[in-house]
Amino acid sequence: MSPEIALQIKCPACQKSLMDRRHKLDGHPSIALTVKLKGKKGWMRLSPLYGSYSLESEFELPAGSVPKIYCPKCEAELVSKSLCDKCRAPMVPLLLREGGKVRICARKGCKKHFLEFEDAGEALAKFYDSYAADNIADPAAKKAAPAENEAESDKEIIASGSYLQAYCPHCSQSMTTEGSLLLGVTGRDGKKGELHLSPYLNVFTNRSTITIPHGEEVKDLTCTHCKHSLIEPKTKCGRCKARVARINLDAMHKMVSFFICMRKGCTWHGLSDKDTELIMLEDSKEW
Repeated sequence: MSPEIALQIKCPACQKSLMDRRHKLDGHPSIALTVKLKGKKGWMRLSPLYGSYSLESEFELPAGSVPKIYCPKCEAELVSKSLCDKCRAPMVPLLLREGGKVRICARKGCKKHFLEFEDAGEALAKFYDSYAADNIADPAAKKAAPAENEAESDKEIIASGSYLQAYCPHCSQSMTTEGSLLLGVTGRDGKKGELHLSPYLNVFTNRSTITIPHGEEVKDLTCTHCKHSLIEPKTKCGRCKARVARINLDAMHKMVSFFICMRKGCTWHGLSDKDTELIMLEDSKEW
C-alpha cells in the first residue's frame, strides 16, 4: 500500500494556511473552515487525507445539505463556478501547498473531489513525490532507495468492476459523467461526436453518436472540457499497434496514466511502465 497523502491546504483568497494543528482528524492536523447554513454560522474541520470524508462541525449538517463555506481568516466565501457532475452542487476550491488545487463538493455526503493542476504532468509528479516523502512514517525509510522491482504480490490491484475516477491529463477536469466515461471522438471521415465508455474496469459497453466501423482506428479522441487531444504519440497499443489515448485515473491516492486503444473493437488497455511498478490491473481478455 502507498502511504496516505495528508494534504496541506491554503485559502485561495488570502493564501494563508488553513491547517489546524490543535484539531486533528485521522491523526493529522485538520483543514479549518467556517460554514453557514440556514442562519447558523460555525466552524467545520475536514480530514486532510486525500480520499477521506471525515469531518466535524460546530452544529449538525444534515445529509444532502449545501452549506456556504468560508475562509476563517479572511472570511472570503470559497466557491467556484464549476458544479459537481454528480449532484450539481457548487465545488469548493482550496489551494495545495505545492501548487495546484483540490476541489470538493459542498453537499454534505457527496464524495466528489478532484485535484487540479495547470501543468498536469510536472505538477502531479512534484505533488506526489513531495507528499509521499512527507507521509513515510519511518524516517529511515526516507533514506532507503526503493527496490527497482517489487514482487507481484506487493502490488496494489485495481479489481475488475472498479469504478474508474477519470480525469483529463491536460485540464484535470473529471471525464466521468452520468454513468459514462465521456470522450470527444473524430472518425476517419472527419465526423465528430461523443464516445461513451463504461467507467468500470473490464466492463466493455460503449456507444457513440457517430458511426465507427468495427476494426477502424478513430482519427482522434479528445477531452470534452478543454478539447485537447488525448493521443499519446510515443505509445502504441500492446495488441494491434494502433495509436492510444491517455487519461488519468485516481488510484491509490495518486494519479496514474491509463491508456486505451483507439481501434474500434480492440480491447487492449494498460498503465505506464512507472505505474505498473506499484499497480496491477486485474487480468482481463478484453477492454
